[in-house]
Amino acid sequence: MKKRSFLLIISAFLLAFLVLIPGESASAAAKVMPDGTVFDASFYASAYPDVVSVFGTSEDMLYFHYTVCGKAEGRLAVSPSGSQVQTGDFDASYYAARYPDVVAALGKDPSVLKLHYELFGKNEGRFANAYQEAGTGQKPQTSVPALSGIGTFEQQVLDICNAERIKIGLAPLSWDPSNLAPGAAVRAQEITTYFSHTRPDGSSCFTAVKNPGRVGENIAAGQASPQAVMNSWMNSQGHRANILNPGFAKIGIGHVYAPGTTYGHYWVQMFSS
Repeated sequence: MKKRSFLLIISAFLLAFLVLIPGESASAAAKVMPDGTVFDASFYASAYPDVVSVFGTSEDMLYFHYTVCGKAEGRLAVSPSGSQVQTGDFDASYYAARYPDVVAALGKDPSVLKLHYELFGKNEGRFANAYQEAGTGQKPQTSVPALSGIGTFEQQVLDICNAERIKIGLAPLSWDPSNLAPGAAVRAQEITTYFSHTRPDGSSCFTAVKNPGRVGENIAAGQASPQAVMNSWMNSQGHRANILNPGFAKIGIGHVYAPGTTYGHYWVQMFSS
């Protein structure tokens, strides 16, 4: 109840802010920043799903977030293409804003955050700056190559999953584009309205795939990033067992972002032998 009340207060404040600022409106006019750069709402929404989960996809609201919070947090207003900032540079402000779990444990000292990134963050799939997260300069986490026909979030979940398996000497899972992947995509859509291993029609979740054989399913909701959902699964005994099951050889992953629903982000992993 406290969280809901807080969000309502924030919403009311944002509405008042947009009404009171001269010249600010819900029009589609481009948002030109002081340096002459045009704010790219599409890029901002795709790069920062955590912001979208709270503020929605309105250009006005996204620009408001950037000017009030995002810029100070090290977020980017436009695509990093052509930027002079190097993708390998460590951005302590970005890292602190992006990984509150690290800040909770270590604080915000830039040198400590950088040390965490060098010793642990890289191997955990964390990003050094927003340019990396936006898709430039990101190094693969395992020997599994990037796949065609797979979404960015799904690829990241696959990479982290296989990194966990490789750590304990297991073979990486192979992407199943013809069976498990479409099945997981269907299941991700289904759990936006019925969060269960049982499908909305009452049948088993495994009926979403053909000739499943030995199978497993992990589902999750509410985590805004691949790293967050993998952290949740790896800290749950049953989900972790599926990820590290030596009997599984294939995987399909589904992710759906559904603004306005209870949890926003929905995730599915489907495994088979």
